Amino acid sequence: MRVSAKTIQILLTIIATILAIAALKATSAITIPLAFAFFIAVLVHPLQRWLNRHVPHWLSLVIVMLVLAGVVGLAIGALLLSAEIVEPKAPQYLDRLQQMFQNAMAWAKQRGLPVEQLSSQGSQGQLTNEAIGGLKFLWDGLSLFILIISLLVLLLLEVGQYREKIERSLASKTSAKVINAVVRMSDKLRSYLLIQSFTCVLTGILTGLWCWVLGVDFALVWGLIAFVLNYIPTLGSIVAVIPPTLLALIFQGIGRGVATLVGLAVIQVILGNFVDPRLQGRTLKLSPFVALLSIVFWGWVWGIPGALLGIPMTMSLIVFSQEFKSTRAIALLFGDTDDPELKKKLK
Repeated sequence: MRVSAKTIQILLTIIATILAIAALKATSAITIPLAFAFFIAVLVHPLQRWLNRHVPHWLSLVIVMLVLAGVVGLAIGALLLSAEIVEPKAPQYLDRLQQMFQNAMAWAKQRGLPVEQLSSQGSQGQLTNEAIGGLKFLWDGLSLFILIISLLVLLLLEVGQYREKIERSLASKTSAKVINAVVRMSDKLRSYLLIQSFTCVLTGILTGLWCWVLGVDFALVWGLIAFVLNYIPTLGSIVAVIPPTLLALIFQGIGRGVATLVGLAVIQVILGNFVDPRLQGRTLKLSPFVALLSIVFWGWVWGIPGALLGIPMTMSLIVFSQEFKSTRAIALLFGDTDDPELKKKLK
């Protein structure tokens, strides 16, 4: 039986895709920080390019890194503020949770349900393992952060030379397509992040205000959490509603819990389905299914960092796929069919 050339090409594409995914998983120690460094460099490059016109290149790099350090400092400050808010009431809530747990265990025993008893030695061992796991997580996070910063500095030092390198290393037609894809992807990513940041801030403010109006404890903390989680489309907005709802439901009654859930759900629905799409326009048109698939897929490939990078990675692949005839079907499958750029290329 003779196999057609098209069938062979499809099979080779599938094999190449599987090998590429396996390579990304196997090399995650370097590809994850490289992806973070690349996207951060894309975001801050306009600032660096503007500074290069007014100050020496080394000074513009220092200023850019100081701006990024300020952003990181604000994030750390928000975490510390949240910890200070939670700390005074933490023992009270822990005691209440322990009492509720003991009541639940007693209720289960009275009805003959199988309940596992944790020995003090087992509990101590579990706490030790959790402490070791926490320290390992912090060490891995610090190592990742240092590697990202190192790669970012190197990228920003040479970012102005990459256009010339691409033009010299590739054929003129191919290099023009690659450069055009990078420029379009950079513009889309910056616009997306700017608009997403605005809607995240608005979501955080409204979440905090609603929790404060209802008297739910830690209203500022829930607002900060909603702000951060809404950078993850679809999934983040769902997760952001759960903690304050559970807190109000367990400690302040069913009525307060239901009111919290309804109010926060309305905020997420209005901003996610009406405000955000109108602001985004054609900046990044991904269906909720493709957005969620991106988060799940890249989360499977790279873990939590992959979930954070899922949308930018998918968007970048779609933009690059639009530039080349052989991959245009991928852009049509996952992208926006009404995208004027894609319509023009499909003609």
